[in-house]
Amino acid sequence: MLPQRDRRVNNGLGHALRDYDPMESIRWVQWVMLRSATILKSRADLEKEKASVEAAKSKAEKDLEAALAREKERDTELQCLRDREVGLSADLDSAKKGLSEEKSRADKVEASLAETEQARQELIMLAKDSVKATEDNLKEQILVLAPEFDVSLLGAWKEVVDGQIVDPPPEE
Repeated sequence: MLPQRDRRVNNGLGHALRDYDPMESIRWVQWVMLRSATILKSRADLEKEKASVEAAKSKAEKDLEAALAREKERDTELQCLRDREVGLSADLDSAKKGLSEEKSRADKVEASLAETEQARQELIMLAKDSVKATEDNLKEQILVLAPEFDVSLLGAWKEVVDGQIVDPPPEE
């Protein structure tokens, strides 16, 4: 039986306390405490996981920034290379045009040189013909003045060496 004081407290609760099992309450309190401890441990694990995820996120953001900076540098370098390619292409086109102009001039000079050589050859032939005509005219004049004279020894290209009329030395 309950002491007097407990009876006054239990006036309306007597029937509930009769069936009351304190061990069950203890087990329930233990379960609640274990559940609370599990929740707290889970919360601590979640906080650790959150910190780990935030650290990984921070590292990933830094890596992304570094990658973006490298990409920007590569884009700048690529643009420089493209600009250089355009410049070199323009230089190449200019050089090709200059080469084409020089080839055209060279072709003209070559054609002019061929014409000059042909004109020179014609002039040489005219000069030889003129010398031959002059030689023939002189031989005829000598035969008029001295018909018995042997004009076969005479020639425009012959030379006098030691009192003798001789053919010139052969050209090399």
